[in-house]
Amino acid sequence: MFKLQRLEITGFKSFADYTEIVFTGNGITAVVGPNGCGKSNVSDAISWVLGEQRVKSLRGGEMKDVVFAGTKTRKPGGMAEVVLHLIRDDTFFDIDENELEDIDEALSGIDEAAVDMAEIEGIEPEAIDAVADVDAENNGFQDDSAIEAETVETVKAMAVGSTMPVETKVKTKRHWRPRSFALDFAPGEAVSVTRRLYLSGESEYQLNGKTCRLRDITDLFAGTGLSGAHYAIIEQGRIGQILSAKPADRRSLIEEAAGISKFRARQRAAETRLESAKSNLARIFDIVSEIDTRVNSLRRQAAKTRRFKILQEEFRELLRQLYAAEGKYLSDLSAQLKQQLVAAEATETALHEQVAATEEAARESTAAARAAEESLAELRRIHSTNALERDRAEREHIYKSDQIVGLNNRCETLRGEITASEQRLEMLNSELNRLRLDEQHESSEHAKAESALRESEDAHRLAADAFAAIEISMETARGQLMQHTAAAERFDEVARQLEHNLERLAARADGLDKEGLRADETFSTNQKQADELAASLADEEVKLTGLNAEKDGLLAITADARAAQRAAESELQLLQDEHSAKKHRLATLLELEEKRAVYTPQVQKIFAEEKNIGVRLAGVLADRLNVEPVAETAVETLFGAFLEAVVVESLADAKRVSAWLKENDIGRTAMIILPKTEAGAKRSSSGKGDTIAEMLGVSADLERVLRSIFPREMSARLVRELDASGTSDGDMLVNYEGDLLLGGKMLVGGNRTSTGQNESLLAFKRELNHLDKDCGRLARDIEKATAKVDAARNALVENESKMVDLQSLIIKVDRGIHGLQIQVRSAREEIERTKRHLQVVADEAGQIKAEIADAQTKCTEAIGGKEAADAARITATIDIERIARDLNDARTMTDAANAVLNDKRMIAATSDERRRSAVSALRRVENEGKEIAARLALQNLEIAEAEGKIRELHTAINEITDRIASAGDEVASENTELTAAITGLAAARENADRMSETLADLNRQAAEARNERAAIEIRQAEAVTELKNIGENCLQELNVSLGSLVAEVEPGEDFVLENARREADNLRQKLENFGAINMLALEELGEAEERHLFLTTQRQDIIDSIAATEEALREIKQRSRDKFRAAFEAINENFVEFFQELFGGGQGQMTLLESDDILEAGIEVVAQPPGKRLQNIMLLSGGEKAMTAIALVMSIFKYRPSPFCLLDEVDAPLDDANVGRFVDKIATMSEKTQFIVITHNKRTMEAARALYGVTMQEAGVSKVVSVKFE
Repeated sequence: MFKLQRLEITGFKSFADYTEIVFTGNGITAVVGPNGCGKSNVSDAISWVLGEQRVKSLRGGEMKDVVFAGTKTRKPGGMAEVVLHLIRDDTFFDIDENELEDIDEALSGIDEAAVDMAEIEGIEPEAIDAVADVDAENNGFQDDSAIEAETVETVKAMAVGSTMPVETKVKTKRHWRPRSFALDFAPGEAVSVTRRLYLSGESEYQLNGKTCRLRDITDLFAGTGLSGAHYAIIEQGRIGQILSAKPADRRSLIEEAAGISKFRARQRAAETRLESAKSNLARIFDIVSEIDTRVNSLRRQAAKTRRFKILQEEFRELLRQLYAAEGKYLSDLSAQLKQQLVAAEATETALHEQVAATEEAARESTAAARAAEESLAELRRIHSTNALERDRAEREHIYKSDQIVGLNNRCETLRGEITASEQRLEMLNSELNRLRLDEQHESSEHAKAESALRESEDAHRLAADAFAAIEISMETARGQLMQHTAAAERFDEVARQLEHNLERLAARADGLDKEGLRADETFSTNQKQADELAASLADEEVKLTGLNAEKDGLLAITADARAAQRAAESELQLLQDEHSAKKHRLATLLELEEKRAVYTPQVQKIFAEEKNIGVRLAGVLADRLNVEPVAETAVETLFGAFLEAVVVESLADAKRVSAWLKENDIGRTAMIILPKTEAGAKRSSSGKGDTIAEMLGVSADLERVLRSIFPREMSARLVRELDASGTSDGDMLVNYEGDLLLGGKMLVGGNRTSTGQNESLLAFKRELNHLDKDCGRLARDIEKATAKVDAARNALVENESKMVDLQSLIIKVDRGIHGLQIQVRSAREEIERTKRHLQVVADEAGQIKAEIADAQTKCTEAIGGKEAADAARITATIDIERIARDLNDARTMTDAANAVLNDKRMIAATSDERRRSAVSALRRVENEGKEIAARLALQNLEIAEAEGKIRELHTAINEITDRIASAGDEVASENTELTAAITGLAAARENADRMSETLADLNRQAAEARNERAAIEIRQAEAVTELKNIGENCLQELNVSLGSLVAEVEPGEDFVLENARREADNLRQKLENFGAINMLALEELGEAEERHLFLTTQRQDIIDSIAATEEALREIKQRSRDKFRAAFEAINENFVEFFQELFGGGQGQMTLLESDDILEAGIEVVAQPPGKRLQNIMLLSGGEKAMTAIALVMSIFKYRPSPFCLLDEVDAPLDDANVGRFVDKIATMSEKTQFIVITHNKRTMEAARALYGVTMQEAGVSKVVSVKFE
C-alpha cells in the first residue's frame, strides 16, 4: 500500500504559483480556510492527478477550466500540473495477483490464436507510429487489448533545445498485457504520479517521470479505493450522494472494495474478444460462401473460355478471307470510278464555256430593257409633277377667296367692340372720383385711433415695469434665503464628515504602525529565502550541464549502435533471402521427388499404387548413384532409361509389379532386384579412374550387381576426346558430352531432343542433395546472424532506454531549474514589493498626520460658517414679507391699465380695416380703366392690318386665274410623249426574255453535268473511305496490313462475298454473346480452391477461440461473484457495528435487491436511528444522512483500508456531539490510513496533527500556510 508524502500543484485552478503540501505519515491532516479561498481545489487536484475524467466532479464545464484562468493583475496560465508523491510501505492488500495469472494466460492464448481478418480479407495492415509520448487523454479510454494489428512502435526522446528526436521502430503485436504496477515497487520505494494539461488540449501522464497512459495510473491504484468509483476521496457534497444514488450505482463502491475491478477489466476484454470472434466467424462463413460461389463460377468460366478460343480462331480465319476479298473488290471499284470522273469533268467544262458566252448577250439585252424602263419612268415623273402644279393652283385660288371673306367679317366685329369699350370707360371715370373722396375720410379717422392707442400703451408699460421691478426684488430675496439655508446645512454636514474622518485617520495611523513592523519582518524572511533559492539554482544548473554532456556522449554511442543494427539486419536479410529462395526451390524439388514427377508415367503410377501392388519399393537406380557432375551426361547416355529402373528386394516383388503393369495395361518398365544385404550405402565417387564404374559412387555389392546387368556399360572408359586408335572390337568409349564410340566402328552423337521436363535425372538428384546441404548451412548462418541482430538491437534498445531515462532526468532537472528560477524571481519580486510596501507605509503615515491637522482646522471653520449662515437667513425672511405686499399693489394697477389698452386696440383695428377697404376699391377701378384703354388701341390696330391683307389677296387671285387658263395645251403634248416611250419598252423586254430562256436551258445542262461529276466523286470517296476502314479493321483485328493480306490470301472459287459477310456477322455476334471472358480462369480456379482450404482451417480456429473465451468469461464471473459476496457480507457486518456506534444505538444494514445475477444486483441501505420507526432513507435529516453515509464509508475502510482518505467538509451537517463521534472514529482508523480533512469545524481541527491554511491574499490566487503540532 502507498502512503501520501507530498502534493505539488502548479497552475491548477486558483493555485497559480508553484505550491507544495507536505503530509505527515499517519494521523489526521486538516485543511482550513475561509469560504472561496480554494480549499476544495486541493481535493480536486488529487482526484484529477489520479485520472478523474468527469468534468462535473471537478466542478467545471470543460477540462480546460482546471487551468488557472487569470485575475485582474495576472495573465491566464498556459498549463496545469499536479504531482502526487507516495511511498510504498510494507502493508499489502489481500488481493492475490497469482489468481489472475491463469485468466491473463487464457486471454493471451486467445490473442495468440486470434485470426487476422486483415490477412484473410487480403488487406495489408498499416504501419502505425505509436509514439511513447502520447496524449494520455486520448489513449486513456482505449482498450488496446482489443486491437489485433501489427504496429510499428516509435520511441522518441526529444533532446532539450533540439528538433531531432532519437527514435527506434520495433514491430510489435498488441495483445492482452496484464498490469501489476503496484507489485513493481519495493517497500520504501518512492512513486510519483504526474498529470499535465495544456490549454491547447494536449495532456500528459507520467509515472516516476516517465510518460505513461491513463490506464497505467488506474491499474496502479486498482483495488485501493483510489481508482474508478473511488471511496477514499469524498468530495464536497458527495457524502449525501452515496445515499441518494441509485442502488445499481451504489454497488460500485462495494466492487471497488472487493477488488473485482481487475476482474471487470478482464471481463470486458474477454467480452470484446468474444464479440470480435463471433463477428469474424460470421464474416468467414460469408467469405467461404462467396468463395464456393466463386469456385463454381470459375469452373463455368474455364469451360466457356475454351469454347470461346475455338470459335475465335474460326472467326479469325474467315476474317482473313473476307478482308482479302473486300480489299480487292474496293481497289478495282476505285480505279473504275476514277476513269468515269475524268470524262464527267470534261463534259462539265464544255457546258460552262457555253453558259459564259450566253450570259454576256443576256446581260446586254437586259440592260437595254432596263434603260427603256428608266426613260419611261422619268417621263411619267415629269408629267406627274406638272399635273400637281395645276391642281395646287386651283386649290390656292379657292383658299385665298375664303380668306378675304373671313377678314371682312372680323373687321365688322372689331368696330362693334370699340363702341362698347368707349362707353364703359366713361362710367369708370365717374366711379373713380367718388372713391377718392371716401379714401381721404377713412385715413383721417384711422390717424385719430392710432394716437389714442399709443397713449394707452405708454400707461400700461409704466405699470408693468413697476410690477416687474418688484418681482425681481422678490426673486432676489428668495435666492438669498435659499443660499443662506443651504450654506448652513452644508457647513453642518462638513463638520460631521470631518469628525468621522478624524476618527478614521486615527485608526488608520495605528494600523500603519503595525503594518510597518510586519513589513520589516517579511523583508528579512524574503531576503533569506532568496539567498537560499539562488544557491540551489546554481547547484541545479551545474547538474544540468553535466547531464547534457553525458547525453551528448550517449547520443554518439546510440548512433553507432543503430548503424551496427542496420548492418546486422542487412546481412540477416541477405541470408534470409538466399535461404528463402533455396528453401522454396528445395520444397519444389522435394514435391517433384515425392510425386515422382521427373520419372516416366509408368514409374509414377507404380510408386503411387505401391500399397495396392503389395510390394516394398526401394526407389530407382538413380537414387543409388553418386556421380560427379562432369560425368553425369556420359552416365545418362550409357544407362539411359535404366536410371529410372525400379529397385525391388526380390524376384517375387518384380513379378508382382510386372503382373500389375500388364493387368492395368500401363506399359513396361525395368526393375532391378537388389536384396537388403546387397544394397549398401552410397559412397563418394573417386573421380580418378577412367571407367564408368569408378564414376558411379556406389557400394561394392551394388557395383557387382550392375556389372552383371550392364557389363559393357560398367567397363566403358570416360575420355575427353573419342579416338579409335588402340581400341578393340568390344571396347566402348564415352566422352563428357555423352558421345559413344563402340568398337571403334560405331559413333553415337548429336544433341538429345528436348522434352520440356528435367532431362538430367542425375543433375536433378545432385541439385536436390546440394540444396539440402545449402539450406542447413544457411539456417545455421541465419541463427548466428539473428543472434547478432538481437544483440545489436538489445544494445540499441538499452542505449535508447538510457537516453529516454537521461532525457527524462534532464527534463526533470530543467523543470526544477525553471521552477527555482520562478521562485527566485518571485522571491526577488517579493523583496522589491516589500521595500515598496515599507516606503508606501511611511509615506502614508506622514500623509495621514497632515490630513488630521487639516481636518481639525476645517472643522472649526465649518462651525463658524454655520452660525453666520443662520443669522443671514432670518434677515432674508423679513425682506421677503415686505416685498410681497408691494407686489400685490403693483399687480392691481397693471390689470386696470391692461383693460384700457385692450379697448383702444379694438377701435384702432376697426378704423384700419375700413381704410384698407376704401384704398382697395380705388385701386381696382383705376386698373380696370387702364385695361379698357389698352384694349381699344389693340382693336384699332387689328382693323388696319386686316384691310391691308385683303388688298394683297385680291392681287394673288388675279395671277392664279391667268395660269389656270393656259394648262390645256401642256396636257396634250405630254400624252403624245408617253405613248412613244411605252412602245420602245415593250420591244426591249421581248428581246431580254428570249435571251433568258436560252441561258436557263444551258444552266440546267451544266447543273446536270456537275451533279453527275459530284455523284462519281462521292462514290469514289466512299470506296476509298471503306477501303481505309477495312484496312484499319484488318490491322486492328488481325494485326496484318490489308495490302499484305490481299497479296497473301486468294479466296477459293466457291467463296461468295455476301455469304462470307453474313457468316462473319454471325460469328461476331456469337463471340459478343459470350460476354466477358476470363482468360485466367484456370489459374484463378486453383488459387480459389487453395484459399477455400485455408479459410476452412481458420474457421475452425475461430470456433475453438470462441469456446476458450466463453470458458474464461465463466471463470471471471464466478470469481467476481465469490469476491463480491464475501466483501458485501463483511462490509455489511461492519456497517451494522459502525451505525450503532455513531448513532448510539439504532439499526442500519445493507440488502441486495433481487436479481438473477449477484453481479447485477443493486444495493439498498436501510437505516433506523434510535427512537425512530423504520422509514425511507431519504426522509432522514441532513445530519442523519451524513452520519449514515460516514458509517458506510468507514465500514468499507475497515474491510479494505485505502492508502489515504480525503474528506471534504463531510462534517458540515453534523452537530457537536456527532462531530465528536466522527472525529473519534477517524482518529482510531488513522493508525492505518492517512486522513486529509477539509473542514470549518474546530473539533475536527483539534484532532489534526498538522494544519494547513489556504488563503487568498491576492484576489483569485490561493496560497498555503502550514502548522505542525508536535
